[in-house]
This record gives sequence, structure tokens and C-alpha cells, in this order.
Amino acid sequence: RDRDSPLDMDISFGSVTDNCVIDNFGRIASRRGFQAYTDNPEILGGNPLVSVEEFLTGTGDSYLFATGNGNIYLQNRGTPDFNLVPLTLPGGYVINEDNWQIVGLNDKCFFVQAGHQALVFDPAVSTTAVALWGEYPPGAPGNPNCVHAAFGRLWLSDFDDNKTIVYWSSLLDGEDWTDGGTGSLNTEEYWPSGFDEVTAIGAHNNFLVLYGKRNILLYTTTADVNNTISLTDTVEGLGCMARDSVAPIGEDYLFIDATGVRSLARTIQEKSVPIGDISRNVRSDFQQALRQEPTDNIKAVFHVEDSFYVCFLPSNPITFVFDTWSPLPEGAARVTQWNGVTVRCGTRLSDRTTLFGGRGGLYSYRGASDIVLDTDNANEPIVSSIPFRYVSHPLDFNGPANLIFPKQVDVTLVGGLQGELGLEWAYDYSEDFSYKAKNITATSVPSQWNAELFPAGFGAEWNDPENEPGTVGVLGYWTSEGLNLNQLKYNIWGSGRNVKVGFRSNTTGSVVSIQEINVQALQGRLL
Repeated sequence: RDRDSPLDMDISFGSVTDNCVIDNFGRIASRRGFQAYTDNPEILGGNPLVSVEEFLTGTGDSYLFATGNGNIYLQNRGTPDFNLVPLTLPGGYVINEDNWQIVGLNDKCFFVQAGHQALVFDPAVSTTAVALWGEYPPGAPGNPNCVHAAFGRLWLSDFDDNKTIVYWSSLLDGEDWTDGGTGSLNTEEYWPSGFDEVTAIGAHNNFLVLYGKRNILLYTTTADVNNTISLTDTVEGLGCMARDSVAPIGEDYLFIDATGVRSLARTIQEKSVPIGDISRNVRSDFQQALRQEPTDNIKAVFHVEDSFYVCFLPSNPITFVFDTWSPLPEGAARVTQWNGVTVRCGTRLSDRTTLFGGRGGLYSYRGASDIVLDTDNANEPIVSSIPFRYVSHPLDFNGPANLIFPKQVDVTLVGGLQGELGLEWAYDYSEDFSYKAKNITATSVPSQWNAELFPAGFGAEWNDPENEPGTVGVLGYWTSEGLNLNQLKYNIWGSGRNVKVGFRSNTTGSVVSIQEINVQALQGRLL
């Protein structure tokens, strides 16, 4: 935990959690793999996808948009391929940045970004092109950078030349800004602690939430906005620094303030807005990473199945992952880290899956291997294991004045069909680890090949269920019957006043979870 003495921490806290998550049973586990979903990554010219969002029509049609390399793409999903297809832009239109915010309203999808005239995708007109908006708010001070659909309308703010005014559209028509039901308000009159700027818009529990950099305004309204909009509550001293960090997690919203990850939750009985410090345990490291990152690049997404909020900071080699399933007593989340991932955005789809975007296009979060396509070799899949590592804080067994002589470390391991689990340990705050490895055995029989979850366009040889699990070139993953339980015992040596114990593994076959760790040690006394 940040700014706590390592020796004062519970054994459940770790000093290193590389490529880890907290699984559904509260155990430290290896993350799943990022497996290629886009089968023509060369179209991006080596650039990453920056934004991704799904758009649903009233008839149930789904369109998956991704932006990057100066284009807006439509991602096909198996009909007949998994290609990214660039949409036709208005004549002479040039995209200089790819940080689009994408929102759907009443069978049209809207794209806004600072310095760019807003665009609209209307499948009733064309499914291969985007167009300029038919109408802009009269007298709008430039182009909007912030859009949200709520209460049957589009809401716009963060304009090029005015970052305090908020406009709302006609009811169920995001291109009508002159009808009698349209209007605007100037938040400059309502910030509780001086001047502020709108950075993001949200809606939660019948509140319209306007996030500033240092304050938050909460309004109540109905579909009759002009006659019902009313300021209900304010939060002073906390705001949202990054538009694309706002993510709903069901009963709450998470967002990133200059101080870290925060939660916005309304206590219905008290009609108040408590703020939770989600990133308290890694505050210093996280704030340092935020200072190095342009706010437009900061993205976040909530993955429902594993209940984590993941924050992407492209300039930082570490991706921070916050577990929301079981917060700690002080309200903070348990935090793990992903190292070396090339994804930088994500979205939740209507089919209850999460897709991530980055270099190489879109990726599904599946299996126990990373699979990317080699654009220099006919898009052949490159399969790599996931380097999972966990290290405890220094342990003194409640005897800081005693020497410790560890003799054996026992670990109960769940998952992992093959490979090895390495134990590492070091004494007296040293980073000079000793290392010992043991093989992971397949105590359960691999039973199901999950190739159907992946694009068919890679060729049948990559989806062949006769391939052995872990074979290089296999696209997919195995599940196993039972728990595939391993109980490994390591005899170790050395002594000191405290010891750090850790594990590392290059996971293959299936993810690895640490069920239990026991350290058997003798204690002596310093004279």
C-alpha cells in the first residue's frame, strides 16, 4: 500500500503483481490473453486504434466502430471476415487526431472531437460513409469535444472556444438544434470553487453529471429539459481530468481525477455524493504516471466478468487494473498491473464480451496466450505466453528482532495445463532473488477447444482442435475438467530478518491462480 511501511502490511498485499488480476474467488491469478480479432492489421500502418465503440439501432443492428491512423473504421465480425473497413469521409475532410467520442441516439451515431467538425453515421442513408451534421447549435463556439446521450437528447460541451457552455438537442434528434425543446446553460455561473471547465458528461440515477477539472455539478431533469433542469448538488475540489476515463460499473461510475481513480456514488437516503479514493494503495505511482500522460490519451474500460476497471496510459509501460468486486475496508481497490501490453482502449459489447483496441487492431480477452498477427509475414499468428509474476512484501513473521530460517514453501496452484512455476525469494529487502522451478502437471484432462470464439479468417489450420494445447500457431484456448490442482513444495535456503517470496510463470494452456501459500520457517534471536 502506498506510503505504508512494507513490514506493517498484511501478507495479502504484494510488492509486484505483473500481468495479474484478482479472479472470481479473490485469488491472485494471471491475466487472460489478448488474442487478435482484426485480421487485416496492416491497414493501420503500424499505428494503434485509439477509440472503439459499439452502436446499436432500434432494430437490433450492431455496428462496431474503431478509430486510428486518421480514419474511422467499421469492424466486420465474421460476415464474411474480420476486416477493418475505413468509412468514406465527407469530401475534403481531414482527420488530424483519433480521439473521437462516439455516442448513439435514435438510430444515428455521432462522432465528436476537438478541432474537428462533428460527424454522423446514419445507416438509413449509408452504411459505408459518415457525413457532416445537418445542423449545429446556432452560435456554437467551435467544435465540441464532449458528447453524451441522456434523457432522450444529445448533450454537447467542451467547445474549441468555450469550455463552460452546455447545449442539448431536440428530443430524439441529435441533428436538430433549433427546435423549441433545445437550449443551453452556462456552467460558469455554478462552479462551487471558482472558474472551471467541462471535461466530461454522464448520467446516473436520474442525475445529469457535468464533470469539471476540479468540481462536479449534478442536475436533475426530465425529457422536458427547458422547464425542469435544476442544479441539485455540487462536489467541490474533485473533478475529472480525462473524458474517456469515465466508465459505468453498474451501481456507480469510476473516473480519473488529478489525485487518482475516484468513484461517484449517490446515497439515496442522504441525497449526497460521497467520493471514494479507489487508487489509494498506488497513489504515488499512479499520479506520477498521470503526470506523464496527455489527458486525451487516457482511456478506461470496465470488464464485467472479472469486475475490473482498467486504465490505459500509453506513455507508461504499466497498465493499472483496479478490482471492484471486493473493495478493501477503507474503500480502496486491490490493484494489479499489466506490463508490456499494446492495447490502449476498450469497449463492452451488447453480446456481453469486452474487446480491446491497440496496435494490430482489436483483441478479444481470452485464453492464456497473447496472439498478434505478423504484418511482415502474411499476417501469420505469433503466439506468446503471458509472463505472470507475484512477489510479497518483506515478511518478518511478527518477529522483527529475530532471524528467519525458511525451510520450505508450499503453494497450491489452480489452473495451468503445462509449463513450470518458479519460486523466488530474497532476504532483508534485497532484490537479489534466488530461484527454483517445478513443473506444472496436467492433473485434469483438457476437454474443450474454444476456437469458435475467434475469427475464422485465419485459416482452418489455426483452429484445428487436434493440435495439442500450447502448440505455437494454435489460435484459441483449452479449458479443462475439474480444477487442475497442483500442490508444489519447494525446499529453500538462506536466512535474514525478513524474506520476500514470489512466483513467476509463463502461462500456457489455461490461466494460473495461486490458491494458498505456506512458508515454513524457523526463528532465531539476535543477541
